[in-house]
Amino acid sequence: MELTGEYKVPYTIDRVSKELIIEVELKQRQGLGNPGQNLWYGVATANGQDIPHPDLPYCVNAEYMAETIALEIIEGWKKKAKKEGNSFRLKKRK
Repeated sequence: MELTGEYKVPYTIDRVSKELIIEVELKQRQGLGNPGQNLWYGVATANGQDIPHPDLPYCVNAEYMAETIALEIIEGWKKKAKKEGNSFRLKKRK
């Protein structure tokens, strides 16, 4: 079980370099939960801003969740850039 996870994705939009940084941290619930309820829940941030995700309350691996959220955001940005006529490219990782 990974309690913290980070996923970095360098990209360019119209030849302007940027980087998406997703951080996920698992926190333990306070008090007694309902039977069958997960004791941990996830909190995610993208470049320092809190982001909601429907799977965060059930998350048990922060590394995997950070990667999943990043890939979903990138797919949305690709569609938006194509629709607006902008060029969107992922950079190779070093």
